[in-house]
Amino acid sequence: MTTLRSRVAEFVDGPDEAERRILDGDVLVGGGVVTNPRSMVAPGMAVAIKEERVLRGRRKLEAALSRWDDVPVAGAVALDAGAAAGGFTQALLEAGARRVYAVEAGYGQLLGSLRQDPRVVNLERVNLGVLGPESVPDALGLVTLDLGYLALASGVPQLNALRFAPGAELIALVKPMFELGLGEPPEDRAVLSRAREAAAAGIEAAGWTVLDSIDSPVPGSKGARELFLRARR
Repeated sequence: MTTLRSRVAEFVDGPDEAERRILDGDVLVGGGVVTNPRSMVAPGMAVAIKEERVLRGRRKLEAALSRWDDVPVAGAVALDAGAAAGGFTQALLEAGARRVYAVEAGYGQLLGSLRQDPRVVNLERVNLGVLGPESVPDALGLVTLDLGYLALASGVPQLNALRFAPGAELIALVKPMFELGLGEPPEDRAVLSRAREAAAAGIEAAGWTVLDSIDSPVPGSKGARELFLRARR
């Protein structure tokens, strides 16, 4: 008998990578997912590793950070609002963030490896409106937002109870459907421009200066066109 972590480590890049893959639900034992790295497996038991999922949110934010390569991520304390499974959080950590507060109104979505990462503070079942120094005691250097069913013009002002480091920046994913209260994602460029303007106006009204915008090269759900706004406090 050996631990699942040791068994999987033979096929991936060492025991740490093995533990991450197990915690993220990528490993099957006897055909079923097992998420405990310390589970014992017999020598003849079938162990399979799924193809690794690359979260869409991670790809989106990595593309934005590649375009805006001067965003001060390395060493920063960041807040990821609308964290869900943690795609933005993954991208922030990969870019060198020192700590990430992963805020999500839902429950149970954050990847297991991120739950176990000491750099991640998991704030699930938490709405933006209740955030304050008690839940986020650090001065934030960077905020990212990937909000569902909430316009940025409504969401960003709810961050004003938090403390920010000098020159703090914000990267917000604009979803035109939610920003304008539409029934379905728009395709018309004029509608996309209206969503950009509405989001920018809301962000600036909350005390930020919008610096730039780019179209997201990675589409949203069902191919929805989205864009990013960058702002500074």
